[in-house]
Amino acid sequence: MKKSNPPGRRFFAVVLGPLVILLSLGGVGCRTAVSSSDSISAQNSRILINWLCWARAPEAIKRDHPGLPYEICDELLSRREVDLLVAALDNMSDEESRTLLVSRVLYEIDDDRIYKAFAARLDDKETEESYYAANYLAKRWNTAALAMLNRHYFSYPVSSWQWSYTAALFGQYKYRPAATNLVESLDAASLNLSSAACAALHAIYTNSPAHFATSAEARGYYSSRLAE
Repeated sequence: MKKSNPPGRRFFAVVLGPLVILLSLGGVGCRTAVSSSDSISAQNSRILINWLCWARAPEAIKRDHPGLPYEICDELLSRREVDLLVAALDNMSDEESRTLLVSRVLYEIDDDRIYKAFAARLDDKETEESYYAANYLAKRWNTAALAMLNRHYFSYPVSSWQWSYTAALFGQYKYRPAATNLVESLDAASLNLSSAACAALHAIYTNSPAHFATSAEARGYYSSRLAE
């Protein structure tokens, strides 16, 4: 004869069953909740590239990530999917998105495919995007890029701190056509730039003094050297 459960046990099972289900669902919810970083790293790169345009990103993502474009750039940089990134650049119409992709992702990756893409895009536009493309090429001793940067010396919308790296490149490759502009930067308000300009001029004029007492003294000396 089959033994029946006591009434109290049946009641416990009826109540406990739904409760176990609810607790189980709650546990799944906790395990699958998307963290602040995972909400970006879990996306494929094409979606992230699309989200570089602030208007295209979901409102929930933008609310949780006020620095979303920069976080996306960091993620794309870590993945280094060069072919995808270069193809995306060719098809981007949004200027701000292109600038971010060029300056914060592609610029940081040393790759022949990027060099080729930037060489094809080298132009006289005085934009941040054009600057970073030219400076990338100049770092690899592209004389056309060095000439472009010298022609638009300090006319790009980048900081003096960033331009100091360009001034240093003129010295690294002993690019003498930039000497006149470098002399003009000797008394720049930015110490980074004035120091980089002085070091670049010393590299161009290898027999020049290693140190000057004042920027005015350096300017006077190198101004006299320009006539050589």
